Amino acid sequence: MSETPSIVAAPLAGVPRFAHAAMAAEFEIFVSHADLRYAQQAAWAAFEVLDRLDRELSRFMETSDIARINTARAGEIVRVGPAALECLQIADRLAAETRGAFDPTAGRLVDFWRRRDPDSLPVSEKQLRTARSRTGMHLLDINPEAHTVCVRKAGVCVDLGGIGKGFALDQMARTLRVWEIDAALLHSGHSTALAFGARAPQTRWPVALAAPETGRNVLGPFALANRAISGSGLRKGLHIIDPRTGHPVRGTRAAWSLAPNAAEADALSTAFMVMSESEIAAYCAQHPDVTAIVLPDSAAAHSSPPRLLRFGRAA
Repeated sequence: MSETPSIVAAPLAGVPRFAHAAMAAEFEIFVSHADLRYAQQAAWAAFEVLDRLDRELSRFMETSDIARINTARAGEIVRVGPAALECLQIADRLAAETRGAFDPTAGRLVDFWRRRDPDSLPVSEKQLRTARSRTGMHLLDINPEAHTVCVRKAGVCVDLGGIGKGFALDQMARTLRVWEIDAALLHSGHSTALAFGARAPQTRWPVALAAPETGRNVLGPFALANRAISGSGLRKGLHIIDPRTGHPVRGTRAAWSLAPNAAEADALSTAFMVMSESEIAAYCAQHPDVTAIVLPDSAAAHSSPPRLLRFGRAA
């Protein structure tokens, strides 16, 4: 039984499937290609890109670009590679567009709440203020021309967990296209999925959205083509933090986003968990290529189907 929302790729007869563990998840690639051996080689080339990104973007690997940013002194300039730079630029843009609802510098807040129960344990407001003071993209000065990041305040903790897997899927898809793979479905441990091309003429890739707690499909049948979808939600022992307040989010059990690429979908599903209904509606109105699907906390957990809120173009 699932406790988190997930993206479920349906098994497809005659479509090769390849899997690889990275970023604390099992990534899968479904490749539509007549030559099985060639499809396998292309998939493993994409997985090699995934492993490299894992080494460069994880805050838990001491030699990664992100870990070096997180240990930098105030005013220190850190040179980063192309992948970290591109991912941080995307994250910076999305943080601005969501007005801080998505913020990759919220690592200190995530760590603060990781082992705390907001309903039963007293919270140290002093420690929370300290974590909040080290949160915000204004604390990073990204220089695309020099490939550097200047840390304005020591103790900033960049955590790309809300965008890294989606970014990896985009880079993997780029590799598959270099290998002249015309159609594929990729997902990162069922949290984000990306599809491009058609596995057959006029045939999209089937996916299902599973609700937290019940694991039941809440939106189907659903087909994905040349677009990405991602889901975020709550599970026991895990809090989704509103970077704007520093407190765990309440009122939303799950949120999904559809966007042109997987990095945006990944980040926006987290942002939509935090944003109010009016904020989500305004965002989708300003970004017509984005769709939001929200499962409110007030929705009956076992109703069939559960009440979903939809924003933007039809899913």
